[in-house]
Amino acid sequence: MCFFLFDASIAEYICLDTQSSAKLAKEGFDVTVYEKKKRENIGHDWEDRFDFQTVLDAVEKDEMPDGAWKYRGNTVFVSPSKRTEVKIDFAPDKRQKVMWRKPLINIIIDYAESSGVKFAFENEILSPIIKGNAVVGICTANGEVSADFVIDAAGVFSPVRKNLPDSFSIEKMPKRGDVFYGYRAYFDKAKDVNPEYPFEVYLYHEREQGLSWFMTGDDYVDVLIGRIDPLTDEKINEQTRLFRKNHDWLGENIVSGGVRGVIPVRRSLSKMVANGYAAVGDSAFMTTPMNGMGIELSVKAGLLLAKNVINSNGDFSANALWEYNKEYLKLYGGDVARNEGLKNSLLKMPSDGVDFLFDNAVIQSSDLAGAGRNMNFKALLMKFVRGMKQPKYFFQIIHGLIKGGKTARLMKHAPKKYDERTINRWQNKIEKQRVEIR
Repeated sequence: MCFFLFDASIAEYICLDTQSSAKLAKEGFDVTVYEKKKRENIGHDWEDRFDFQTVLDAVEKDEMPDGAWKYRGNTVFVSPSKRTEVKIDFAPDKRQKVMWRKPLINIIIDYAESSGVKFAFENEILSPIIKGNAVVGICTANGEVSADFVIDAAGVFSPVRKNLPDSFSIEKMPKRGDVFYGYRAYFDKAKDVNPEYPFEVYLYHEREQGLSWFMTGDDYVDVLIGRIDPLTDEKINEQTRLFRKNHDWLGENIVSGGVRGVIPVRRSLSKMVANGYAAVGDSAFMTTPMNGMGIELSVKAGLLLAKNVINSNGDFSANALWEYNKEYLKLYGGDVARNEGLKNSLLKMPSDGVDFLFDNAVIQSSDLAGAGRNMNFKALLMKFVRGMKQPKYFFQIIHGLIKGGKTARLMKHAPKKYDERTINRWQNKIEKQRVEIR
């Protein structure tokens, strides 16, 4: 029996990791998904941006349902001082799509059930069951359950991952700056206002480590307040009042959302498998560090894992599962890890430094639209010329880029064979490239 765990109250992106359970069930594996909530309560009442085609292919559908998604408008990034704005006008064929979370989750669950997956709702996951050097089941609020294989998608603070033995060498908890604490609410519109750039993103909003956004829709206003430290009610209310002061069309009534979420914004786990265990989705920190997007990465990881298990004829040893670990990092994890150094360098910089980067066009629309991937030689040379007006800030960014590049190369070249000593040395090399956030 194979158990696939997800807890949508902890981290929402992991719902997409049901792909691995669906593919395994189709191959005859006995798969049960354990979920803390009732089905109708799963998923925040908000929208997400992701690559629709990746998900459509995974669930064998041609298109998303009408009314469940829309195009997002042009974007403006605002510097901490609000002196400088970087505007992004999307071409018609590059417009970003966003979709409401609940219909997306229903599509995924329906597909999994039709594939033979069983769901055990209202089953809170507490910890793994360990025997010898292997995971052999889970402890839930309703009792213990044995399993041959546990696929952990229980979120950024997974109770399974954080209770694994130290000997597994799997990172248990994120560090400061590895996660983004967000509050998101959709308010009514007090006035019929439709800005040319409806999606406003504020970096170091009010000079605090994090960002906020203000998105004006046709009949509502989408407000996100996010920081790298947990948000208090006082902070949420304060930031909302500041938005309302500068945007008099922000109404008083919440029509959707009004909830908190935690999103990983770091490189993925370097080691995510053990005997009888594999992490996917938010449990493995599978998002893009610069923007927290992770839905398509989770889908791709689930498909890789299912392929690995099927090809190994149900061998759930760490040795067999290492192929999944290695392939994910080679194909996806290494590339997205590249911009962790840039993101952390920005977060450890004072807000005046971020203002300098905006004011002198060291940060441009191509950097922000590409999540930090505009790093060819010509682009870097021009940044160097402009950045040398304030060398200490410029070289801090270069330091982050170099660290990110080394991290990417290391992760894309994981040890070919599962050897614990070799893997531990490789993990230590990766950790040394981390840019610490003060």
